Amino acid sequence: MTNTAGQTNLETIERARRVTAAEVYDIGTRFPGVFVSAEGSWMRDVEGNRVLDVTAASGSLLLGNQHPAVVEAVVKCVRDHGAAFASTLTPQRIELAERLCERYPAGEKAVFCKTGSEATTTAIRLARAYTGRDLILTSGYHGWHDWQLTYLQMGYDPASRVANFGYNETGLARMLAEFGDEVAGVIVTPEPAWFDAAYYRRLSDLCARHGVPFIIDEVITALRWGPRGLNGTGEVPADLLTVSKGLANGHALSAVLGRRDIIDAYDKAGIAGTYTREVPPMAAALAVLDVLEDGTVHEHCEKMGGLLKAGMSDILKTIGIPAYVTGPNMMFDVVVESEKLSWDLYRAAFDFGAYFEDSGTHMVTAAFGEAEVEHALTAFDQGARKVASSLELDHGDLPTQRRLEFALEAFGGSINDDPDVLRRIDEVVDQVKKRDRDLPGALDRACG
Repeated sequence: MTNTAGQTNLETIERARRVTAAEVYDIGTRFPGVFVSAEGSWMRDVEGNRVLDVTAASGSLLLGNQHPAVVEAVVKCVRDHGAAFASTLTPQRIELAERLCERYPAGEKAVFCKTGSEATTTAIRLARAYTGRDLILTSGYHGWHDWQLTYLQMGYDPASRVANFGYNETGLARMLAEFGDEVAGVIVTPEPAWFDAAYYRRLSDLCARHGVPFIIDEVITALRWGPRGLNGTGEVPADLLTVSKGLANGHALSAVLGRRDIIDAYDKAGIAGTYTREVPPMAAALAVLDVLEDGTVHEHCEKMGGLLKAGMSDILKTIGIPAYVTGPNMMFDVVVESEKLSWDLYRAAFDFGAYFEDSGTHMVTAAFGEAEVEHALTAFDQGARKVASSLELDHGDLPTQRRLEFALEAFGGSINDDPDVLRRIDEVVDQVKKRDRDLPGALDRACG
């Protein structure tokens, strides 16, 4: 085991800074802890401090660390079967594909990747290969690959041939009306705290009218917008679906499922990958699906998340910090007056033993019980009171304008049809009209 004995968190971070850590991603946007173990939703750092994870490891954990069924499945797989084979096909892959297609209405066939970013990039490659078109219309975060670097800005990127409509229905309708026969697909990440299923149904219907594949990026929501995600509600048809976080309970695995004819464009799209055949994560996913089968996990998580959401709302109201608390219990948002205040609140809570997501999106695992909820709320209350002691509090409601600002900051949502947004839609349409239509043929298709 790596030796960190006797080192403080800050000393270990300095050690990391010299050889591996990115200054912003690994240090500047994280709280100062280096963790050596985790069980359930509790983590232990190099100093021996016990800290509660209220991020579900950025959503990757659904059942909590060291869940017995998952541990047994992975250990048994490695011990009795191995890690990866020369063939890409295994019984685990076949069974997992069958079960995912049974679970989600969109699923006729499924293929696998390792990460959410790979899954979304695979989805647009499939859509382009199937349709023979190049334009992609998008809203929301779909990962860190090149085609997604401008996800917070409504606009058109000529290098990736991706136009971002910023969750604006008018924008999508306009772009499909102008360029529908050139659009390979529309891909949207659900934001359940901001848009209901009816909104996504309208987007799906709009795509269907123009003959454009509709792709729902459910990397996070597939197991957190209820047991089966947005598509699993049965209210929103999709042609492709991406699934990842929680699927293998922390093990690296993602899936793209959807219409058979689109998935069958896999070879034409030139998609490959050695580690898509790794077996233990698929064994983990099968174990997760077994645990979820009777519905008690989601019932429990909904209850614990509801207690946490209500408690945080009450604390902020009591202290006098204006806030907007919204969204489903398993992934709700807490919006305050600024990004800085959000950071300050959760940084202070960390000092009292709870690691919240500083952006304000909070997620529980099945390992949360009432004791964990109480600990999280106590840490949040103590941290919030500490921060509030230096603020001038107005005890009012959070202004609507701040809610709109948060949507733009968090996921690039240009929700209202105000003059600036309508003008921006005109600009994007003009950019797409003037694009170099010979560019796709000149680019390596590996660029997405």
